[in-house]
Amino acid sequence: MDEATNSEAIYYQISFFSKEKRFENIPDSVVNVPGSSTPTNLNLLLNNSIRSLDDDWKDLSFDFLIGDLLLRTSLAEFAEDHSLTTESIVQIECLLREPAPEPESDLITSDWVADVKAFNNLLCVATYDGKLSIWTLDGKLLFTGDLDNDPMKCIDVFQHDKTNYAIVGGQNQTLVLCKLTVTKKLADATPLRIFRGHERSVECVAANKDGSRIVSGSFDNCLKLWNSENDEENSITLDNAKKAKPDFNKLPTQTPIVTLASHREAIVGVKWNPLSEVQAVTVSWDHSMIVWDLELAGPVKTLTSNKSFTSLSINPITGQILTGSVDPTVRLWDIRSQEGSMVKQSFLGHTGSFDNLVKMWDIRSPKTPLYDLTGHKDRILAVDWSMPEVIASGGVDCTIKTYRHK
Repeated sequence: MDEATNSEAIYYQISFFSKEKRFENIPDSVVNVPGSSTPTNLNLLLNNSIRSLDDDWKDLSFDFLIGDLLLRTSLAEFAEDHSLTTESIVQIECLLREPAPEPESDLITSDWVADVKAFNNLLCVATYDGKLSIWTLDGKLLFTGDLDNDPMKCIDVFQHDKTNYAIVGGQNQTLVLCKLTVTKKLADATPLRIFRGHERSVECVAANKDGSRIVSGSFDNCLKLWNSENDEENSITLDNAKKAKPDFNKLPTQTPIVTLASHREAIVGVKWNPLSEVQAVTVSWDHSMIVWDLELAGPVKTLTSNKSFTSLSINPITGQILTGSVDPTVRLWDIRSQEGSMVKQSFLGHTGSFDNLVKMWDIRSPKTPLYDLTGHKDRILAVDWSMPEVIASGGVDCTIKTYRHK
């Protein structure tokens, strides 16, 4: 008897329910369904059941939650993975399905996209030809200007004292702080200061919540803390690349407040800890993640992995951390955990770190992504979801793709 026949022969008792008031009419009667039932089959069953009680019902697409996990396979496969039995009733929570993000813009850039940040319905982009550019979400280029001949590698956009700024790090070992001025039709980036202190390429940068402090990581294995307070008296204006490239040697030079060295290899990701205004988190090629206390100027926690890290992102509410590595696995960490594994979930689905796909995940579905966002023709180097309704990505195909999330 093959696997399909086995799952057909096994039946489970299930009962639907919803915690949402608008779906309180979902029938909660117990029904028997074959183990081969998938979310598609359950959607058909659920909509037919509701329609039998409500003639005006319009079919909807639901996701199904068993315990705290989304059902993305057949019931039989789920039962085998999570030790469900046919003897008890399986309570299935019904959630309105998250709509797929819709492709919106396809922007052609001058070189590889190293990093992209969305802010105020605009995109701020750093590229490998040393340029900083500002785009509207619908694809209009408002500004582009040269910051260096070497590649720009990272960017963050922040607000301080009601003024918008961009901090851009590059392969030339420096960071440039720019004041952003945006109108409906034009944008400008005015370089204010140049941050010197790193000894190799700057790979990552992040400003804190109020924009008063900046942290950066580099191939020199060091984390540096900077003061963002600006002095515009000696600043120069970069005017839409129509003028000759400015002399950055004339910019005021900023030196770091403190330099922290515990990593043994390149720091490739840095974020501020949203649960502590004096902490930052870094990941490195040396397989380690370090939580730093910037007031004490040292590490307070070090976590290790069996793979080199490539990136990280932190949930601004819970402080949980997502990391990318050189293997095809995205990992969810909880640095507050006092016992057990710090890795709370592993998301499996990428065919490789450079598979040309952006994947949208739900933490309740670790084995199957919600959606694949396609369009890129080569490696993706940057993904940003700073604006809740817009996902932006860029990479080696010299394009920025945006997807609208409803």
